[in-house]
Amino acid sequence: MDNVAGDIQAPPAADRRARQRERTRRRILEAALELFSARGYAHTTMDDIAGRADIARRTLFNHFPAKQAILAAWRAERGERLAAALPDAAAEGDGPPVPAAELLRRQFAVLGRLSESDVPLTIVLVQGRMTEIGDAGEPFPTFESLRAVVQLGQDRAEFSTTAPAHTVAEVLSSCYADTVSRWALPQVTGRPAPFELGPALSAKLELVLGGLAAGASRY
Repeated sequence: MDNVAGDIQAPPAADRRARQRERTRRRILEAALELFSARGYAHTTMDDIAGRADIARRTLFNHFPAKQAILAAWRAERGERLAAALPDAAAEGDGPPVPAAELLRRQFAVLGRLSESDVPLTIVLVQGRMTEIGDAGEPFPTFESLRAVVQLGQDRAEFSTTAPAHTVAEVLSSCYADTVSRWALPQVTGRPAPFELGPALSAKLELVLGGLAAGASRY
């Protein structure tokens, strides 16, 4: 008798290979993060990562052609979490409009909480951004979300239009990145964070909001 039930229950070979590939990819990412956290991004090699993940060097390069690609994968995952967590400027419900300044405060609060929720990954991303040439030119993961809120505030005459929305978003992104870097890097050597991240981000944001309010018809 044919093993019909077995044939039905057995997953296609392509599915099994895809799941195995994803498991290997995840093992590589986790191994790399452990090494980046322990040794620093700059002092970790691809051979180190292959050894920690217990895979052949060739297998590692089949998944990631360079160490930068592993960092980019972690950065993309953090970006997805940020995008999912940030309030949508356009989704305000049926109540009165939420002021753009308040939407920016909510976004910065989310950014701070997410950075604090996974300190090892935050440190690795900061180290990688400082080490890899060209990272400074990459857009901040939530740049477009910040820009959209600033543009919303300008369209409502809540914010000054002296500076374009994308310029203001660049300033906000830089404020966040610099503050997180100064908060995270001392922790690499086991020292405590030099300040509380949330209040520091809030203080920077309020300075920018004060400038945006100047010249606006209403705030």
